[in-house]
Order: sequence, then structure tokens, then C-alpha cells
Amino acid sequence: MSRDQERARADRLARLAGLGPVLAGMVRRVQDGEGWRAWAGQVEHAGHCAHPVRITGRADAVDPAAGEAVASFSTDGGPDGVLLVACGDRRAAVCPSCADRYRADTWHVIAAGLRGREPSPGMAGAGGRVPGSVAGHPVVLATFTAPGFGAVHRASEGGPCRSLPARAGRMVCSHGTPVACGKRHDGDDPQVGKPLCPDCYDYAGHVLWHGAVPDLWRRTVIYTGRALARLASERLGRRVTVRAVRDLLRVSYVKVAEYQRRGAVHLHVIARLDGVDPGDRDRLVAPPGWADVALLEAALRDAAKRAAVPLPEVGSRLRTARWGSQLDITAVNDPARAAAYLSKYATKTAGDVLAGLPARRFGRGALARLSLKTSAHVLRLVATCFRLAEHPDCGCFRFDAYPHTLGFRGHFASKSRRYSLTLRTLRAARRAWRMARAAAGDPWAAAAEGSTVIVRDWRYLGSGWAGAGDAQLAATLAKEHVAARAHADIATVARWWDPG
Repeated sequence: MSRDQERARADRLARLAGLGPVLAGMVRRVQDGEGWRAWAGQVEHAGHCAHPVRITGRADAVDPAAGEAVASFSTDGGPDGVLLVACGDRRAAVCPSCADRYRADTWHVIAAGLRGREPSPGMAGAGGRVPGSVAGHPVVLATFTAPGFGAVHRASEGGPCRSLPARAGRMVCSHGTPVACGKRHDGDDPQVGKPLCPDCYDYAGHVLWHGAVPDLWRRTVIYTGRALARLASERLGRRVTVRAVRDLLRVSYVKVAEYQRRGAVHLHVIARLDGVDPGDRDRLVAPPGWADVALLEAALRDAAKRAAVPLPEVGSRLRTARWGSQLDITAVNDPARAAAYLSKYATKTAGDVLAGLPARRFGRGALARLSLKTSAHVLRLVATCFRLAEHPDCGCFRFDAYPHTLGFRGHFASKSRRYSLTLRTLRAARRAWRMARAAAGDPWAAAAEGSTVIVRDWRYLGSGWAGAGDAQLAATLAKEHVAARAHADIATVARWWDPG
């Protein structure tokens, strides 16, 4: 029976059973025999991506010496005549499979900057090597928080949410709302993060601060260098200029952003103090003996106090963006744990903390739909983004393009140039690893050695699954894949625990 006959038979069965279009599509796909196996193989090859990119075309492995193709691949004979490619989205709310890989890659990048990493195949050059000596460099984990924009309900352990201030002149604010809350909120209480008085809360200041966070961090890095110069002068007993300290010390870092329940971003930063080799500034060397963890912590605290960004005047009010008073800095003693702590935030979105907020950007027309799921506090922040976008002095922030992040337009995960290897380098190593394990004489793998040249001709067809039935089947295959991996991990641990 031909493939077309099999599909026609599956369609007849679906109509006889009275199935809806989604179930009919699933039956047609599964009943396709060889086509089903090929399609399931593509789903696996795409990493069980939730929103794969569909492309069509061909690729040829060409022998440059002979000038002829030694191998060819075309989507014409494949399922639906397309090739599925993973979307690569970092957000777990959009694609759990691709986000899981991104989280793992981020973990390796962070961990390599804490304990070093030797070159692997495909990682030749300085970009693929982080010497193990970095494990002895001073390194801290710092959390930079947002300032207060108004009193909010908070989770409390054993005590009231907010006691009445000692010098409170009255029990209520100017809008008639109590200035204290005697309730005890647990961490899952939906009230946590919401303002005691929404009318007193500075929503414009909240959104403006989000817009200034990238520049505020840039200035923090600058002030850290200036603080290092002052502290170095004190320790060495002689004046060390900012220019001179750049030839002695360098702060390398990796940072991720996380949303608090009140909808404000704070940054988790791993900062490492390195020395500088005048002959090769890209080389990672240990700092001088007098540059220790205490010096790095003091420099970061000083920079956090001094960094400031002037904000546009909104509502006849002048504001300045600064960090919050809560600054937590601790030495990193467990590299793997610190890397896991930061990498888990790299795939999160604001919607993972603030229920009902979409992971992707949206327009003003979506506000009506959001109101059914989102809290009034988040809705006012979103509305403030659109309102400030029309302000003549706030055009540079492009708030209307970032309502899904409440005005925050910075990177959710980024690093300084010399902290560690890059994600691109890590992914190149993964490709080289796969090529090295390909069958002997594989013309596609030979492209990594330069023996063949890959000539590609692809055309974009669309993103996501072609039908709801395919999406359901792919989600089922993804769940089975996760379950199989979990079972394999348990079996591995069992063998390690009891080899007999």
C-alpha cells in the first residue's frame, strides 16, 4: 500500500469514527506507517522542540577537488516535505525543551568561569580554554535589588506583614488606606508583592527604573573600577589611578535577571577578580596577593552606592535610578551550586512570577484579555509602559516594545568578555563531538575537517507545528522522552550505588 493510500485509509477511519479535526490529524499521522517513524525521528532530531522552524530545500556535500556532490539531502522525500529545526528559544514558558538545553549550556559557561575548563574538540584557541587557576581567584555572588516604589505586602515568618511605623503620624495614608498590615502571609499568598495602597505606589518610577537598569549596571561596572583604584591606593600606600589599576586588576562577571513578586527586577551577579598580563591582556591570570575577596566586596558595595542614572521628568517629579538598599554579597565556595542557582533564572520570564503576563511582547489591544488573568498591580505596570511610551522624553526607552517585561529591556543573562567561554563556542564543541562520533567516511562529518563543503539551499516555511494534532503528538513524544531520561538517570544511580 502506497503512502497516499495509507493516508486516504486513515482519513476514512477518522470520518467513520466521527473524530474531530485534531484527533483525525493525529490518527492520520500515526497510521502513516513509515511516514510516522520518519516524522517521529524528525521530532527527536529537533530536540522535541515545542515550536520548531519548518524549512524546505536541500543540502549537498561537495568534494572540492572533484567538484561534484558526494552526498545529497532533500526534504522532498521527508514527512510533509519539510525539515524541522529547533527554535532555540531560551524561555521555558515558550519551549521547555530548548530552554532546558539553554539552561544546561548556561550552567557550563558559568561553572567554567569558576573552576576552569580545558579545550575540547572544536574549541581550539583562547576562546575555548579557561585555565583551572581561576578556581583560586577571589569570587563573590552579589544580588543587586530594586529600590522601594511604595509599601507592598510581603511574606513573613512568624510576624505580621507590616507593622505600624514607630513614628507614624496616622494609621492611614492620604487615600484612606491603612499603612500597616497585621496579617501573616506565606510565600504562596497572592497578596504578596501587591501594594498596600496602589494610589501611593510610584508606578511611573517603577517602569522608569526598569528602563534604566542596563545603564545603571554599566555605570556600576565603571564605579567598581574607580573603587578598586581607591582601595588599591590604601592597601599599597601609594596613589593608584583608575588607568593604572586597569593594568593590575580586572573584574569579570556573569549576571542574570530575576523578577520579584512585586514585579521589580533584581540582578544576580557572579563577580571574579582577575589579574592582568600586560603582554597578553586576554590571558586569565591570578590577581596580586593583596587583592582578595574583601577588596572585591568593598569595591562592589562602594559602586552600588555611587551608581546613579538621572531619569526623565514625569508627572512634575524628578527621579534618579539607584540600586536598592539591600545588597547581598557572599563568597562563592561551591561553583556547581552557584552555577545552578544562576542558570535556573536564565530561562525564566516575568510571566513565571507574575501570573497572566505573556512571555512574548504584545500590543495595547491585549490589555482587555490580560485583565481576566492578571492582577491589578501588574495591569497598572503594563498600562504605565504604554502611557510612558507616549511621553516625549521617554522615547529612548521604547516602553511599548517591552510591556511583557514591564519595561525592562536588558539581557536576562549576559557576561563580560573574559569571564568564560561563550555559548557559541560551547555549541561548536557539541557539533564537533557529534561529528567525531559519526560513521567512518561520512561525507557530512568530513565537512568539519574540510574534506567536503556543504552547499545549502533552504527556504523558510513557518514556525510551529502545521496542525494541532501534530502539536499534541509532539508534546506526548516530549513527555515520553523526559520520562525515559529520568528512568535512565535512576538506573545509572542504582548501578553506581549497588554495582552487583
